[in-house]
Amino acid sequence: MKNANACLPPDSLTGAIMAMEGIRDAAVLLNGPTGCKFYHGAVVEGQLPRESSFDPLQFLEEFYFGQPRVPATYLDGDDYVFGASAKLERILPTVAAKGHALIAVVNSPGAALIGDDLNRFIQAANLDIPCVALESTGYSGTMEEGFQEAVIQTLRTLKPQPTAEKPCTVNLLGISIFQKHWEGNIAELTRLLALCGVNVGAVVCAGSSFEEIMEMGNSQCNVMVHEELGGRIAEWCESRLGLPAMRPVNGAPIGFDQTEEWVRGVCRAVGASPRPAVEAIDQARVRGVTYIQRLNSLTGLPKGATFAVRAPASIALPLTQWLHDYLGMAPAAVDLTDADSLLIPEMKEILTRANALDALGVTDFSGVDMIFADGAALAQISNPDGMMTGVEIALPTMGYIDVVHKCLLGAQGSLHLIEWIVNALRDC
Repeated sequence: MKNANACLPPDSLTGAIMAMEGIRDAAVLLNGPTGCKFYHGAVVEGQLPRESSFDPLQFLEEFYFGQPRVPATYLDGDDYVFGASAKLERILPTVAAKGHALIAVVNSPGAALIGDDLNRFIQAANLDIPCVALESTGYSGTMEEGFQEAVIQTLRTLKPQPTAEKPCTVNLLGISIFQKHWEGNIAELTRLLALCGVNVGAVVCAGSSFEEIMEMGNSQCNVMVHEELGGRIAEWCESRLGLPAMRPVNGAPIGFDQTEEWVRGVCRAVGASPRPAVEAIDQARVRGVTYIQRLNSLTGLPKGATFAVRAPASIALPLTQWLHDYLGMAPAAVDLTDADSLLIPEMKEILTRANALDALGVTDFSGVDMIFADGAALAQISNPDGMMTGVEIALPTMGYIDVVHKCLLGAQGSLHLIEWIVNALRDC
């Protein structure tokens, strides 16, 4: 393969499924062929496990095809001609019997062309649990677009209303289970906010329950983590639920300075003191600099080492800034997976300051010392001399299973990045 761009990006169907399966006690019912089911069923169970066994013999009933998640109507040629009414009538009560708190009926792109009225089938099933119909997730949209549209449609259908305000409580927006280390990131941000007396109400469609989603209007405000996964959701919540949003201007809280800025922004929004979290961040700084100085005393690194980043702008921007400004590393390539991001002017400013504006848009990572990207991109890079080191920061992965939660965000995320960098460069 010539470059990392050869891998296919996830689409809006993936985004919609990840959003709904990200609600801890919800289930996606996919109206589509099995080809649209198996990948998504495997990914969601890997990212947010609910079962202790992968034995396909335990999930042999109709619609499940040996997987515990994302049951599907297995559309065939006749269904595309005559409709899938019979299968939809059977599958709804089957899934409802599993004890979920919410069911999302999602059309695959092909199924959306048939014209089956999903809401009519939901009403006819007369189920005791709420259901959401996603008639179309978009035909050529991005994962982020599909994710946000699914969340907004769900909130529009469920109509969560504020009942009793919870002081010093916020919701986290812009996190998806289709992110590397999403659980560890949430745990780290929750830890830092808890030090300041700030509680996290709901992490919208990323591990929170149906009940927590319904109570999100009781929080003081929403807090953005990744803009590309939450910008439209924040606007909808502000206009419909009256929930203001704290939206950082320089991307996600990656690196010590950006994390401190993010914490201070949240604390200003709810009237809390950021001091306890800032002290914890400073302690992490002290620990991190010890290992950086040791590496530098022996090798002169990480200063001067080159790096490449392939990620959305909300990750690439703060990561590039931190690697250059804090560690002295040199950007050789920055490949944004969301080329229309509003953060591109800030990215250009950072690269200009680093005398590396020509690195923006470069997709050839050959000869770079360290590459921060998804596993699929890393797997395609030629590395005949074994000198390049890759760090997985996004899905899809190359299969490594993280039993212990790790993170990219917050103070602990900065230490994890330092750990990966120090171990990668110490033998150079």
